[in-house]
Amino acid sequence: PFWDHYSFSIVKGKDGKLVCYATCIHCHVAKYKADPKYGTSNAKKHLDLCDAYQAYLAANPLPTPEFDQKVFCRMFADAIMYHSYPLSIVEHVKLREMLTYLNSKVRHITRNTILKYCLLEHKRLKSMLHKILADVNSRICFTCDCWFACTSRGFLTLTAHFIDNNWNLKSRILNFRYFPPPYRGVDIYLFVVGLIKEWNLEGKTFSMTCDNAGSMDVMVARLKSDLQTFGTLPLGGRFFHVRCCAHILNLIVQSGMKVIDASVLIVRETVNYIASSDNRLVLFEKCVVDSKSNFVGKLLIDCATRWNSTYQMLKRALEAKDALNLFAIVDTSFDFGLSADEWNVVDFVCKFLEPFYNITVMFSGSDYPTANLYFRNIVAIEKLLVVTHTHTVASIQSMEML
Repeated sequence: PFWDHYSFSIVKGKDGKLVCYATCIHCHVAKYKADPKYGTSNAKKHLDLCDAYQAYLAANPLPTPEFDQKVFCRMFADAIMYHSYPLSIVEHVKLREMLTYLNSKVRHITRNTILKYCLLEHKRLKSMLHKILADVNSRICFTCDCWFACTSRGFLTLTAHFIDNNWNLKSRILNFRYFPPPYRGVDIYLFVVGLIKEWNLEGKTFSMTCDNAGSMDVMVARLKSDLQTFGTLPLGGRFFHVRCCAHILNLIVQSGMKVIDASVLIVRETVNYIASSDNRLVLFEKCVVDSKSNFVGKLLIDCATRWNSTYQMLKRALEAKDALNLFAIVDTSFDFGLSADEWNVVDFVCKFLEPFYNITVMFSGSDYPTANLYFRNIVAIEKLLVVTHTHTVASIQSMEML
């Protein structure tokens, strides 16, 4: 540390307060106040300019660690996994030139070599997790989900949730594997039971949480029957199957969104109209300024498969309400526009969706238990649906009917 090159003394200032000073031990001239509020920049900068210190470095060069190719490869593998770099990065020409400049002893490697180091690190971490799970005294709850990439390739994730021996809630992804078709319940069961046995967790299982697909019901029933042969499921497995609260909420809202009011569709068309042209975006930004709106950021376009994005689109549109109304006036080609009554409907739908959004975010938390939050929040949703049933707009009434 650079403070090793300074000596310290405490003197009484003019105001009677004690002040700590740091003096360079090489030139014995430079002196700085050693107080956090004054920082360390001047003291560090002095060492770069101090001739006596530079002479000391020349006579006592800092030891240079010996280059180790294996350490280099392990660190490169860690960087690739941490930042999700492609394996081919080790073959990039300019990167290789830079590494050679930093150390001429670097031996460049191929993607196949770095893959071996990545797999070795995966094996090491997996072994560590095996030991952690073996030492856990609590029961382990699982969540299972199927996921499809944009290439339509299916993947299956199994996550373990448990209380460690220090009473801290932990979640660990045990497997994220390619899951080829068919996607029948029995196939998912064989896949999942194989994973649980691989981690030696048959005797520690407490529950399995998954979505409400029929194939998942089949998987859970088969898995429950299998695990009961160990005789270790609490209360005979009565609480083994836990249905995903967030998925239930998603089904409720997706059903209601099918009859969403035309006013919301106008908002969607408006946002699409503005976002599809740079000229319109510039004009909208001018409208934000001219309308003296407090709107900051940009409008959001919703996604058909994510109802949360519709809530966020409406929320942003309401924040930009004055600017959108002004835009409808100044853009002569724009023939959408919302009346005051239609804006009221948009505001109601947004407020209707907000509790669903907040509760979904709450249920999706991973740093705290969520089972204890389920009942009271579902009751709150029920009350919201009852209130919605009395709304004067027919399409909003029908959302509750679904």
